[in-house]
Amino acid sequence: MGHPRSAKPAFGQSGWTDDAQRCYRGGGDPTLTIRYCTQAIESGKLSDENLSITYVNRGGLLLNKGEVERALADYNTAVRLNSDNSQAYVARGRLYRFRGEENKAQAEFDHAIGLAITPNQANGYLNRARAYRAKGDLTSALADLDTANQINTKLREVYVERAAIYAARRMFERAIGQYDEALHLNAGDADLLDNRGDAYRDLGDLRRALADYDSAISLQSDVATYFADRAWIHRMLGDPDLAITDYSQAIRLEPGRGNRLQDRAAAYQAKGDWRSAMADYDRAIQVEPDRGTYLSARAEAREYEGNYAGALTDRDEAIRLEPRDADWRVDRAWTLLYAGRTDDALAGFADAIGMDPVAQRYRSRGSALLVLGRFDEALADFDRAIEAQPSRGVNYAARANVFLYRGRPLDGLKDVERAEAADPEYAGAASRAKLLMAGLQLDDAIREYANYIDRRPNSSIGFFGRGFARMLKGDLRPAAEDFRRALDFNAWDNETVLWLHWCRGRLGETPNGETARHARRFDPRKWPGPALKFALGRVSLDSMLAAARDPSALKTREQEAQAYFFAGEHYLATRQRAAAQKMFQAVLARKDPWTYSDIGARGELARLPK
Repeated sequence: MGHPRSAKPAFGQSGWTDDAQRCYRGGGDPTLTIRYCTQAIESGKLSDENLSITYVNRGGLLLNKGEVERALADYNTAVRLNSDNSQAYVARGRLYRFRGEENKAQAEFDHAIGLAITPNQANGYLNRARAYRAKGDLTSALADLDTANQINTKLREVYVERAAIYAARRMFERAIGQYDEALHLNAGDADLLDNRGDAYRDLGDLRRALADYDSAISLQSDVATYFADRAWIHRMLGDPDLAITDYSQAIRLEPGRGNRLQDRAAAYQAKGDWRSAMADYDRAIQVEPDRGTYLSARAEAREYEGNYAGALTDRDEAIRLEPRDADWRVDRAWTLLYAGRTDDALAGFADAIGMDPVAQRYRSRGSALLVLGRFDEALADFDRAIEAQPSRGVNYAARANVFLYRGRPLDGLKDVERAEAADPEYAGAASRAKLLMAGLQLDDAIREYANYIDRRPNSSIGFFGRGFARMLKGDLRPAAEDFRRALDFNAWDNETVLWLHWCRGRLGETPNGETARHARRFDPRKWPGPALKFALGRVSLDSMLAAARDPSALKTREQEAQAYFFAGEHYLATRQRAAAQKMFQAVLARKDPWTYSDIGARGELARLPK
């Protein structure tokens, strides 16, 4: 889990005070904005309806600061003041979800959806749309937003909510169009510019994203979020020093927010500056000592270093601080699994299920059982997930993965069909394509990835999958084009960077300059940094293989499979087919049939002369 993100502020009707308006608009120093909210609440000038809304707004600000219990108290007060305030139920539901209490969250969203709407009142449809979106029913949310827009074309929040839905569907051009409409209402709205920058970023148009973040900062230079968002672009562009500068400014603006320190730690990590990174993780915990999320972030960093004992200490402390959050227990179970403590790990997953028996908990344990090769037990957990949440396609797709792990990928196709039948939001073509590719039906896989791209044109998944299938067919130039497009949407996928490198090498091109630019995003000391250095000719094969080893046997197996596959692609690019064959056979010896390394090794061996 990351830092809590509240919903967009709620807004009232007439009769707001200036302080209530400032509370709604936010921006700048969150402590000052909370003070405006409190002054509005204590003024005695607000109706119960607007007072309820202002409590929701203050609760959102408190939640963003990590003051979860105070936020919950404000949401509870908002409901008591106005039991028809759907925004209060949605906000409270999101808080429960953040805390890992999914059943309680769904109950809040359902209550909000069930509230009556006054005909021809745009706000009522807007509020119900927010509840539908929180619940995951994006189609119903869009329908209500369209109705609200027909009633009132000048309601800024309708465009913002619609943009968020298009972004969730990875329809970023349409999201940008909605932000454009909202900006026509107020061209100087820095928050809208920042949001549009997010959409450009997700579209892979980093320069336009940077321009929007620059504009937001020029309009309102006291908002830490804008600097943090611009820092992210600098990281994606491979400039961690500029990112650190912007994160440092965000920290100066919000010195009490641990998430800014956590973000800067990640930028230091990309440079290989672990001393500074760990110091920032430590400071994040110090400034918000009651938050489990920063302990979780430091635990992940320690796992990355191979320090599983230190990671478990942090996981335990996160649970002690927030004992009702089942997510922390799931995270601890995964750490135990990779530390080799299988029985303790499975007990941890069971503990999380006992606390919060929702589909995602069963999926987590099922995924762990797959890694352990306990396929029948995994299948049973995925069946329980389907029973708990039969309308979510991801539960059926998880079941299909059992057959991928078993080495019978085509048997999973029927579960993908079930996923699509149950969930109109689920784009099953990518799952179907991976199963087909694992079955070495490459033409069919390419066709399905193309179908997925038609439906999700701004997702990396379709492009890197189709690129990989094309690479295995030997269609290297279109494969390279797909890999570049995938990196537009996910610059952090190291496998795609390396596949692109060797595609270009096999085409007789010189890829080192492009690869070196991508490599600046990754820690050079830790995996996959050594694989990138091997591709660039800076370390030997033996050095890369040594770097793939980890204190965790499971992680070693995964990383060694990657390393041998990368080596095989290197030998293909340098026309050493016998050596490539040997490397691909070493991949298969790791017995990870679900990974791209294993699928790729089988595909390349099928094409190589025996």
